[in-house]
Amino acid sequence: MSISISNAAAPASVTIQNGSVPDASPTVVSAAFNAQTAQLVLTMSDGSQVPVTGFAAALAQSLGGASLAVLDGNGALMLGGKPRFGVSAAGNLTVPTPLPDTSNGYNPVTGTGELYQNGSGPIQEA
Repeated sequence: MSISISNAAAPASVTIQNGSVPDASPTVVSAAFNAQTAQLVLTMSDGSQVPVTGFAAALAQSLGGASLAVLDGNGALMLGGKPRFGVSAAGNLTVPTPLPDTSNGYNPVTGTGELYQNGSGPIQEA
């Protein structure tokens, strides 16, 4: 499209003519979460990438929390890259990853709040 304006005196005239169609706005073709930067990255149809900062925190906040949690394929809560807490078929709390055990050399540090197996005895809190 082209526009030309001419004013030899008065009145002014404006001429609008057909031209080429403007390029379409880019669209989102994919979205991926970058765990290292904690950003949602949108890839556009023109190849550009748009990082969205604060996505995980905003999502957690919208769900009433402060951060997101990850579950494995069995529904166990992942902490430190390991499945730590799950729920059995009966709805009871399970611990898929073995707890530290005093019979294997674990020395509990009082006040840490860590759960541990006291030898062959009960689960205790350090």
